[in-house]
Amino acid sequence: MAIELANAISAYKSAVGRTGEGDGAGLGGIGGTGSSSANDFSTMVKNFAQNAVDKNTMSEQLSAAAAAGKANIDQVVIAVAEAETTLNTVVAVRDKVLEAYREILRMPL
Repeated sequence: MAIELANAISAYKSAVGRTGEGDGAGLGGIGGTGSSSANDFSTMVKNFAQNAVDKNTMSEQLSAAAAAGKANIDQVVIAVAEAETTLNTVVAVRDKVLEAYREILRMPL
């Protein structure tokens, strides 16, 4: 659990840093226009998903190269571990989103 928490914290810090770079407002334009914040968030989610897919693809390619005897086993182990960590993070985020959605559905009108 501690490893997943540390990864989530570092991902959050990285996301805050990326959104703050674009507009100079610190935290992705909080207090600014709504569309800018929505675009920053959707871009962040899109980049996160693309990064997860890229890590998985790289892991698969290195595993195939190792099976053919063309890759260093250390690189394969690192790539597979990164892909596994990324998958665990994606699953944790998905679970939290579903939990929040279910909580919203339970709210009385």
